[in-house]
Amino acid sequence: METTTAIPTSLSNEELASAIEAIIFVAEEPINQKALVLLFAEAGVQKADIMTALEDIRNRYASDPARGIELREVAGGFQFRTKANLAAWIQKLNVPKPTKLSQPSLETLAIIAYRQPVMRSELESIRGVDSGQVLKTLLERDLIKIMGRSDDPGNPLIYATTEKFLSVFNLKTLAELPSLKDVEELERPTGTAGDVQAAQATLAEEFPLPQVDETAIAARETADTEVLGELEEQIRDLRKLERVIFPREETAVIAVPGKDANAQDDTNTAEGETLALTSEDPGADSASEDFSSRN
Repeated sequence: METTTAIPTSLSNEELASAIEAIIFVAEEPINQKALVLLFAEAGVQKADIMTALEDIRNRYASDPARGIELREVAGGFQFRTKANLAAWIQKLNVPKPTKLSQPSLETLAIIAYRQPVMRSELESIRGVDSGQVLKTLLERDLIKIMGRSDDPGNPLIYATTEKFLSVFNLKTLAELPSLKDVEELERPTGTAGDVQAAQATLAEEFPLPQVDETAIAARETADTEVLGELEEQIRDLRKLERVIFPREETAVIAVPGKDANAQDDTNTAEGETLALTSEDPGADSASEDFSSRN
């Protein structure tokens, strides 16, 4: 049968540190100083005593290389976490990896973190795209929260980061976020021109670029030109064959005499002269004279 231990009315420094260590160990979320003060109020423990015990636990774990965990202050509270130098061993565990945030989610989260509280219209004016789905994803993962509504027309929602955001990014407070100046310095190249050249030379040795075979390139270009020439010749042959199989019909142009009587007489006269010149019949002259007299 299990027995419960009564809560003592007073605690020594060692007992207090041991109790705090156990509470932080079993807590699912980082536990803050205010919660610890309330927990130990019955034993008459003051806030200063709790701070001393926390510092003692932190130093004890940090200074002992045989311990694989340490006490960290994150998201406004305290939590045991594995030491950074043991990350390679932790990664060998067959544990599900946390879902990574997409680039749009990271961009939106960064804007909210640096400019909170912020409205959706401000986010979209900075990013230039609709952010509704991204905000929904961040809300579902409890990385941001709705602080309330703005007094602007339409009373739009106002967004800010959560305590989980601080815990995920290992931050005590938002003040630990790197400043924009620090980010610019990280992006700025450091060292002298000689150092940069030496680094480039080292990279060139470690990761040499593939050699370009100019002879092979020239041969490939020549082969391509020959293929194109053959294609053009085949196209010309096909066009010739097309003209043979499907010849174009030539349209005969027939001259239609006009309605003018004088023009008709001239035409008839010309036809009569032509007939007189081309006729081989001996009686053509008399026929022509008779034709002319009748006209």
